[in-house]
Amino acid sequence: MRVSRFSRAFARTYLTIDGRSLAFCRIFLAGVLIVDLLRRVPWLRDLYTNAGLLPNHTELWRPYQAHMFSLFFMASQPEEAAVLFAVSLFCFACFAVGWHTRLFHWLSFAMTTSLHERNLIAENGGTVALATVLLWTAFLPLGRRFSVDALRTSLGEHRQEQPADLAPETLSSPDRRPAVSLAVLAVLLQIALIYWFNFVHKSGTTWRTGTAIHYVLHQERIVTSLGLWARAHLPFAVTKGLTYATLGVEAAAPALVLSPLLWRQMRVVAVLLLAGLHIGIALLVNVGIFSPAVMAFYPLLIDGSVWDCLARAVPMRRRRRRVLYDAGCGVCFQLVRVLARMDVFRRLTWIRNDDDSALPSGVDSALVERTIVVVDDATGRRWTRADAFAQILGAFPLGRLWAWVLLVPGLHAIAGVAYDAFARNRAMISTWLGFAACSISPKAPSPAIAPTELTGPTLFRSWINAQAPRLREGAVALTLVVLGADATLANAAMPQGLRWTHRPAWMAAAVQYAHTGEGWSMFSPEAPIYDMMIVVDAVTRDGRHVDPYNEIGSRIHDLPVADIPPRLGNDSMFCDYTLHVPSTGPYHQALLEWIQRYPERTGNPNDAIVSFQAFKLEHTPPPPGKTEATDIRRSVFLKWP
Repeated sequence: MRVSRFSRAFARTYLTIDGRSLAFCRIFLAGVLIVDLLRRVPWLRDLYTNAGLLPNHTELWRPYQAHMFSLFFMASQPEEAAVLFAVSLFCFACFAVGWHTRLFHWLSFAMTTSLHERNLIAENGGTVALATVLLWTAFLPLGRRFSVDALRTSLGEHRQEQPADLAPETLSSPDRRPAVSLAVLAVLLQIALIYWFNFVHKSGTTWRTGTAIHYVLHQERIVTSLGLWARAHLPFAVTKGLTYATLGVEAAAPALVLSPLLWRQMRVVAVLLLAGLHIGIALLVNVGIFSPAVMAFYPLLIDGSVWDCLARAVPMRRRRRRVLYDAGCGVCFQLVRVLARMDVFRRLTWIRNDDDSALPSGVDSALVERTIVVVDDATGRRWTRADAFAQILGAFPLGRLWAWVLLVPGLHAIAGVAYDAFARNRAMISTWLGFAACSISPKAPSPAIAPTELTGPTLFRSWINAQAPRLREGAVALTLVVLGADATLANAAMPQGLRWTHRPAWMAAAVQYAHTGEGWSMFSPEAPIYDMMIVVDAVTRDGRHVDPYNEIGSRIHDLPVADIPPRLGNDSMFCDYTLHVPSTGPYHQALLEWIQRYPERTGNPNDAIVSFQAFKLEHTPPPPGKTEATDIRRSVFLKWP
């Protein structure tokens, strides 16, 4: 009995997750993927084509790591790269709305890995965190709630629905089953591992003395405008406190995430502390997609009781509306079936236009014949056309965040015209879509198939469906072993006796191909105590001195440069490229050729380069209490001719 009680408690604490948490994770994660993709669009030519800094033949000839996978290696021209960007965006959008969720989850993983491994020299740990959360969540049913898949399932289960079935009290409830999987435990262990190793690796002097945040804010490559203000106005005591607070949050995170006692409350505390940490990082320094990627894990820490509490806090009575629609229009009824299921708070009452007894005063069936009508019974106010749809959308969860688009001047007029065109042609549209009436014709029941009539493919498919949960959990267990083995080797703090020194080669290859390395050591063991930038001093045909590199990658590109200017404003990809390319000789030829193509980018023949020097400019940031950098150093790493 005790064993059974323990196993139930263990499963509830470490193996179970609410469908709403999974849905929130999917939407947030897809948003991160889309933002990560769109932030790369300005650098499409310079980072994803053969006219850029990293031609595909250079990357394939001298790969940055032993095993790399990227569909973007197929792109040589900007148009080809743009097509792959568009394919990626389509996959991410389908994943966001939950259409064929499992398929587009894996496709999003493949496209994201391709996007990042195309230019490993210009990426940081944020892309690894993003690949990791994509991998673990691929084993969980992220499309069970708030998705097109869930909507299609509900519509398919009630194909004979009639207008009377759309009453709030008769609509079927969403799938409230929690997901139970070893992948939930894997996610918890992954979060704990990320923060534990980030904590124990911060063993240097800058962290022990509390100067780490001070020096991070003096990294001109990554400091933001807010970070620039903070370092000028915050006393050292504050930045010292922030340094120790960072260590404290990272040290506490594993215990909060894995605690078996008051685990629901502990995980909420973990979400609040960790979100505060990463929002602070994102505001003060630009580390690319790292903070949003790690924060994509956090919805998985939210228990169903939290969602229930939030639901009780929603004012259900506010924005209650009656919606009068044309029930004789097939496409109108099908649209109402969809909207009724999106009305999670059951604020909308759907009334057919041929029910005269239910029509409010001042509204007749002729009006509803021309347009949809929404009525607020509390005030008597009513809306039609696009305004009515704005009211309907506003009743949905977070609906007002997107309903306002229909009310913007200009867009409002366009929406009204589009609605009128739809209303005039709704009969034709209904017929074209096969919705001639207000309900779908019943399908003829399929004849029962006796077990002896099962053919080979059908029998095999049935067996696969029955074995799918076991196969999935087996894949999770194998992934745990593979990533766990990498964690023992990729982290310096791991005791020697726990290292898997004889890991099979295929495991290392799998980790590299998937871009899911388990080494976690941000700003470790020391915060960076020197800063650097690349300066290209190029002479044009007409004798001018220009810096082609910083014209693209920095907000400051004036020559000559005596010291690193404040807040270079580099994108994170240029930050990492700047750090690595001076010491990566095989990529120097590509940089040289890119600089020589300067007139192709400007369109000015007089910009032809006749000579240049590319050099590292380094300095030591000022210590606490000082304002001037010291030990300014300049070293040429590439020149032509």
